[in-house]
Amino acid sequence: METKKYSLYKTGIHLYDFDTVKDCSTWLENIIGGSLYQGLSKIRDGKWIPKENSQLFGYEIKTNKSK
Repeated sequence: METKKYSLYKTGIHLYDFDTVKDCSTWLENIIGGSLYQGLSKIRDGKWIPKENSQLFGYEIKTNKSK
């Protein structure tokens, strides 16, 4: 069984798995709006932690290691 490459979390709760960050951003944009790809990429890379006034506050995207 193939594992998706990325998992999206909101305040520690697993929401969904995706093949790409673009797929993740498209899915989340349909729910909360905005353009989220760059923000999610920065969260994934550890370059940004969203503040309370950000629409991405509480979200994490993690890379799943293939075995």
